[in-house]
Amino acid sequence: MRAKDSTYHQHRYFANNLLLATIILSLLVFQAWNAQPVNAIVGAVENGLVAYWSFNKDTVKIKTEAADVLSGLVATVHGDPELAPASDCKVGECILFDGDVDRLLVEDSDPPKIDQDWDEITLECWVYINALDDSWNRIISLDDMPANTAVVSLYYDDDDDRHGFFVKTGGQATQAAKDNVLEDIPLEEWLHLVGTYDGSTVHYYVNGKQEKKYAMKGGKIPKGGLLLGIGDRSDGCNCDTIQGYIDEFRIYDRVLSPAEIQKNMDATGLDVSPSADHLSTTWGHIKARRR
Repeated sequence: MRAKDSTYHQHRYFANNLLLATIILSLLVFQAWNAQPVNAIVGAVENGLVAYWSFNKDTVKIKTEAADVLSGLVATVHGDPELAPASDCKVGECILFDGDVDRLLVEDSDPPKIDQDWDEITLECWVYINALDDSWNRIISLDDMPANTAVVSLYYDDDDDRHGFFVKTGGQATQAAKDNVLEDIPLEEWLHLVGTYDGSTVHYYVNGKQEKKYAMKGGKIPKGGLLLGIGDRSDGCNCDTIQGYIDEFRIYDRVLSPAEIQKNMDATGLDVSPSADHLSTTWGHIKARRR
């Protein structure tokens, strides 16, 4: 009888301990899961990333300049754009352009990151257009204006009801009437725009969906006077300005894949780790808030 009681108590002891261990393990797993911050960084693709304007408030002196958090390039402020609060933007703060003389101009660094030979290129940003104004409007434009021989630009054209990724190089150019999306760019909503070019083919994505793919066999975008305009063409003609917000602008020296574009739509900054090449990137320059 005692042997049976002893065996019974041993089984019960082990059963109770197993139940307790299971409960403790479940609590630890639950605690670890919930320890992840709600606003944890979702990193953008870094392979081939040349420049990244987050427009975080820590990177912008709205009267004078906005810093690229990756390469050290500086965008000089022209006109009087506003640094919009995070509540109005896609990821953290952003820049609001009034469609008049507002633009940001990026010249270059040494060694050059903008005025270089581009065998491939990707331009990417979030944009929110407030109004149309019957003209060309360049959201982002890397070009040699006014020479107008080398251009890659995310743009919209209210006069002809279209938007897309315009490329001009090697004597070849996008045929806007057939190569663009033939409708006005949507108003008052955030759009994730991406244009890619590999020397022979152009892709244009809106909110992760490929809207256009076309041949444009002009070869690489050559160096020679290339500047970067944000909110207008690079020479600041005050003729291609936009009315709206720009956020999270990135340049890559390669073509992003559809999967990478989808990843970047969810991105809230860059992954920062000891193995990263961009050790100068600080948490103060990384966004971790998303509407």
